[in-house]
Amino acid sequence: MGLASIVVVRELVGLTAPWRSLFSHSAPLEMSVVGTHVLSMLVAGGLAIAHDRGTLRSGRWAPPIRAHHFAELHAVHRTIVVALAICMLSGLALFAADVKTFVVSAPFWIKMALIAMLLGNALLMTAAEGTLRLDSGGAATLAWARVRATSIVSACLWGSIVLVSIVLSLSK
Repeated sequence: MGLASIVVVRELVGLTAPWRSLFSHSAPLEMSVVGTHVLSMLVAGGLAIAHDRGTLRSGRWAPPIRAHHFAELHAVHRTIVVALAICMLSGLALFAADVKTFVVSAPFWIKMALIAMLLGNALLMTAAEGTLRLDSGGAATLAWARVRATSIVSACLWGSIVLVSIVLSLSK
């Protein structure tokens, strides 16, 4: 870690000191933040994986059932995004409560990279869904293949995020 990085970390530790003190001296606050983080991850990941599973099975469905699944997939993304935003905010609160630990934690940065990959995958999935809304021909066939591929990646990333979260919680 370079000198500039050390100075930034010191400044961040100083800036978050009041929150760290409040967080570490209030069990109800700590439980609330951790509970919100875990619950929002459960909601976002659970809904995503359930719909990913449906997407992977949709190849055997009749077109009207597949269209209904696609509409549901589009609708559930809002809930997933809200839950993920809550998860990220509570994660930021957890980070601020112990900057010194997390800033040098390999599992923390692995989790951040997995979340970045998850968000990138979601953008790819959304783009493929947009193609499905606009086209029912050959481009739709390719778009369904992309949605299926991003569903596989999504499920794998969510599972990896949960595993790394467990490692992170045990390595503190």
